Amino acid sequence: MRIAVNTRHLLADRLEGVGIVTDEVMRRIAHAHVEDQLDYYFDRKFDQRFIHGPNVKGFALPPVTRLPFLTRFWLDYSVRKHVQKRKADVFLSTDGFIPLGMSIPKVSMFHDVAYLRYPEFLPSHMSAFYKKWIPRYMAYTDHIITVSEFSKSEIVSGYNIRPDKISVVYNGITNSYQPISDEKKRETRLKYTSGKPYLLYLGAIHPRKNILTLINGFNQFKAERKTDVQLVIAGRTAWQTEEVTNAITQSPWKQDIKLPGYVATAEAVALVGSAEAMVYPSLYEGFGLPLLEAMACGVAVICSNVSSLPEVAGNAALLFDPHRSDELAQQMIRICNDSHLKNELITLGHVRTKDFSWDKAAAETYAVLERFGKK
Repeated sequence: MRIAVNTRHLLADRLEGVGIVTDEVMRRIAHAHVEDQLDYYFDRKFDQRFIHGPNVKGFALPPVTRLPFLTRFWLDYSVRKHVQKRKADVFLSTDGFIPLGMSIPKVSMFHDVAYLRYPEFLPSHMSAFYKKWIPRYMAYTDHIITVSEFSKSEIVSGYNIRPDKISVVYNGITNSYQPISDEKKRETRLKYTSGKPYLLYLGAIHPRKNILTLINGFNQFKAERKTDVQLVIAGRTAWQTEEVTNAITQSPWKQDIKLPGYVATAEAVALVGSAEAMVYPSLYEGFGLPLLEAMACGVAVICSNVSSLPEVAGNAALLFDPHRSDELAQQMIRICNDSHLKNELITLGHVRTKDFSWDKAAAETYAVLERFGKK
């Protein structure tokens, strides 16, 4: 088969979310199916490390998709013309965006539909774009891959899509996420918190991630428990972050809240592995990779009890209502006070990670591509 792939999220300096999934899945498909030709479509100059094998060819086509209308132009003109010229058998979009009017079979990944449930948390131009175009992409694609049963149910109910048009393919865990040495932990804590223990949030910073509740919960935790535990909020600053900045500035414990910014995978492993716990307060997730990454590092998890997070966490996390900062504070106290509970969660997390594999995700994704690409 010749498989064309929308790889515009493979950004060497900003690999997160969709980009991580694309990298992990496509690398394995390229290695396992050397008989196939993979054409990767980028919207800018790309890093050669994303060319996963000799059967992969990368194409950088303009324009850079910094705005929604540029994304449409890139797909419907630059990509569509090139894909048809190369006579691809199937087109895979790992972010759900596809060229319209293209006759070859199309398989689209939709990781969540947060834009449907929380449009107010997006910049207005993005919200308008999603409202207009996502229903068309959903209808026009031949098959949808999503990452949880929760997301499948949201797509079915939100966009009136037939359940048999959707396959659930769980994400996996990047191999580099493993427990680290005590020496590495000490080194990492010295770097980020002057040697003090810390709770960690890792991910983008925008309203849906519910960072305000995280900060308020941390404030209550510190008020109730005299401790040197700090809070590290690591990740790219996205949009509508003024309230977060103000909340930190006004916190009585602002000196104990650290914001290192975006952290690449190599450094993220050390940052996660050195934490007292991963805290994930998001209001809505299609999956929630950081939960599994923490579990793989031997770190306890505290997360919201909504959307896909309970499905992913199973019995290996402490849950809380994301609208209740007092509940979050109590879970922080429990995890820091009770070493037996923390060790039990670490053990359960180790077991839980066995249910998720990038090898399995790649094999299941390829099976869908094969089903449509060889018609």
